[in-house]
Amino acid sequence: MDALATHLADRYGVHVERLVELDQEVFRVDGPSWVARRFSPDAVEAVSGTAEILRRLAETPFPAERLAHEEPVSACGGRPVLVTEFVPGSHAPPTRRVFAGLGGLLGALNARAATTMPPGGGWHHLVPQGTVRDEIAAALSMVENADGDPDARQTLGDELRGLDDCSDLPHGFVHPDFVPVNAIRSPEGGLTIVDWVGSGRGPRLWSLGFLLYAAGARSLDLIDAVLGYYRRHVELTPAELERLPDAIRARPLTLSCWSAAHGRATWATAVEQLDPLEDLAEDIAGRAREFLAG
Repeated sequence: MDALATHLADRYGVHVERLVELDQEVFRVDGPSWVARRFSPDAVEAVSGTAEILRRLAETPFPAERLAHEEPVSACGGRPVLVTEFVPGSHAPPTRRVFAGLGGLLGALNARAATTMPPGGGWHHLVPQGTVRDEIAAALSMVENADGDPDARQTLGDELRGLDDCSDLPHGFVHPDFVPVNAIRSPEGGLTIVDWVGSGRGPRLWSLGFLLYAAGARSLDLIDAVLGYYRRHVELTPAELERLPDAIRARPLTLSCWSAAHGRATWATAVEQLDPLEDLAEDIAGRAREFLAG
């Protein structure tokens, strides 16, 4: 943190009062009121792409975090660093109103063709910048090359190989992690979306699927709140509705594999979660279809 503070002061000529870690490698910079995100050395292209996406979003009314400097990407100790303006407020709580707001914002985002955007949609902890197909491949490689419990890893590998990457379904502008933890609620109640690494053009169903999972895991009633506002911008195709369950369970599955590979859970626990996850995904998809048909 000291090295990062010195780097920011030298690079941008700002007075850094202190750094406060908000998340892994994400720091609030007191003084200029910024946020600095530090990435792995192989993420230079992804960070530059994220900066370009935020430049484009700044030209629109979409409520996204803003770049903090005209040259927001730098290198500290061989690792890329991105600086954005600090968004005052607090992480949005998982309430019905917040999920409704996220549904509307995601619909507005997914409705954009994003034909000039880089491929995106993959979770950046698995792929710095890539597609959902890249995310599945990275999770599979992690499972296959990890240690311990070969039977459990074989089961998880089979599940990953069977995932639907939805690459042949309609594409749009996607944010890979469009859930309350990446939404900052202002004191007035507005939402600002942060953490745009991995965004770009990708299958909109994956992006929606993870938001529906985040809502449905709390209450199926929240599915109505998400879709009530999402469908103001996007009408899902019959193929998307048919393949919705896999899009809902996909990210939780790759997350579970990532957690086990990093020692945050056991491989056996990841396997035990498979059947409940499949059941929940079917329940959420069923509720979604029922709501949209009503």
